[in-house]
Order: sequence, then C-alpha cells, then structure tokens
Amino acid sequence: MSVLFEVKNSIGVVTIDRVAKLNALDLETFKKIEVIIDRANGDHAIRGLIFAAAPGRAFSAGADISDLAGLSPQEAGERASYRRGVFQKLSVAEVPSIAVVDGFAMGGGVELALACTFRLATKRAVFSFPEIKLGLLPGAGATQRLPRLIGLSRALDMMLTARQIDAHEALQYGLVDRVVEEPDHAAMEFAAQWVPFSRSAIRGIMAASLHFGLPLEEGLAREGEELARLSTSPDGIEGVSAFLEKRPATFNR
Repeated sequence: MSVLFEVKNSIGVVTIDRVAKLNALDLETFKKIEVIIDRANGDHAIRGLIFAAAPGRAFSAGADISDLAGLSPQEAGERASYRRGVFQKLSVAEVPSIAVVDGFAMGGGVELALACTFRLATKRAVFSFPEIKLGLLPGAGATQRLPRLIGLSRALDMMLTARQIDAHEALQYGLVDRVVEEPDHAAMEFAAQWVPFSRSAIRGIMAASLHFGLPLEEGLAREGEELARLSTSPDGIEGVSAFLEKRPATFNR
C-alpha cells in the first residue's frame, strides 16, 4: 500500500508509505490521496486530516520521476494538471489539514505540505525544490503557493538555486508554523483544539479566509455571505442558544 489511512479521535491520519522510494509521489499515491480528501469532505465524523510519512529518511522526495518517464507531451500535461488538481482539492477541503514533515521534503513533497492548512516540522526536516536541476519547474502549485506564503524573493531563491533549507530557516521564512519534538503527538494535539467546534463554522472560516487576496471590499462581502449562512445553520442556532442558556453547545454539523 502506498498510502495508509485511519481515523483517530475524529482526525484522519494519512501516511505515505513508499519508504523504498523515499515516499515519492506516483500516480497511485495521488489517486489515493484524492479519495481520502473526498471521504473527509463527505464524512462529518472526520474533523481534520494529518499528512505524515512512514518512518525513514524522507517525508517525500517529490514526484516519482520513473512514473513520468516516457510520457508524451499531452500525457505529461494531463498528469501535471491532475496533480495540481488533487493538491488544489486539498487546499480547499472542508476540514483543516496538517503536514508533518520529518526528514527530506523535496519538490512535490513540499507542494503537498504547501497545500495543507498548517505545516509542522521536526528538527531534521529539510526542504528543497530540485526541479531546476532537471530543466523543469515545480508544477504542482509551488510557483503560486510558495510566494504567497513566504514572499516572492525567498520563493525564487529556493526554486532557482535548488538550495536546501533546514527547519529553523523554514520557520523563519514562515514555510512551517512550528518545529516540534514529537511530530505525531504534536499534530494530534494541535488538531484536537478545533475538534469540539462546529464543522460548519470551521468550513465557513476557511472558505472566507481563502478570499484574502481579493480587494478588501470583495473579501468582506464574501465574509458576510459565510456569516449569513452560518447564522441560520443548525450549529449557528445551537451555539447562540447555548450561550444565552449558559450551557455547553452541542454541535453536530
């Protein structure tokens, strides 16, 4: 199995398990990740996703180059478009996601982390984009997500030089949110903070925040639309009622 999946305490834990290939992402792996995202979107019992890797040297060495060899230009374009689509689906999923980077994250491995809501790293995490060495570019979202996250100059520095940055520098850049000692425990502890809250509210906050790049007035309008939807939702009504009645809210959607 290239991808393992289990639900722990309402959090779906996704483990990439291709240790012999440094957890490189082939087509089968992308398809399994897509199925998991679809399941999380449709299953209200799942309140978040954690992406990790089987113990070894790498979180993910990126795209499996052997999986791409021999493709026609049309096939290569379709494959790249599919990979971008899967990561885009992850970036707009209805539940928050956490990438837990332990070891090397290269190219597509970093792009997987970029598509997640949050990124945690261990001290032995190393990030790089080696695509330029192959005469290519990182084509699963990095040219767009990385500059938005860490700034254009730093993003180009990484992508044009293929240099590696460690967890400390990644934290300084804002590429990762936290450097942790016990990644599995830290990720579950982090996710547990939002599990008790309304899934509808979580989805609304994330959906509204995705419009931060719009002109302010347009972004505020989208925020208002989400608030109006939540105000009349079962969880919104329950939350307000519970507050007025001085009791804990019971959210179910």
